[in-house]
Amino acid sequence: NAVKELVVCGMLLASRGIIEGNNHVNNVINKEEGGDYAKIDKRIEKDKAMFGGREIQGKTLGVIGLGAIGSRVVSAALGLGMNV
Repeated sequence: NAVKELVVCGMLLASRGIIEGNNHVNNVINKEEGGDYAKIDKRIEKDKAMFGGREIQGKTLGVIGLGAIGSRVVSAALGLGMNV
């Protein structure tokens, strides 16, 4: 079950661009705006559209192997409205 959750988490992270968005926010805070929170807020608000990502509902997922883990991933993906 834990592996299935990690797989689903990875799909959500990748489809939504969460890691890239987090890295961008950290770069803005630490490097680009020099601690000026008003500038940081404006910059992040301006840039957040770059990291909207995509919904996974309706997307197609290919699963190689339908053992214990693969079958659980399929079940979770179907529950999220994906085509498997």
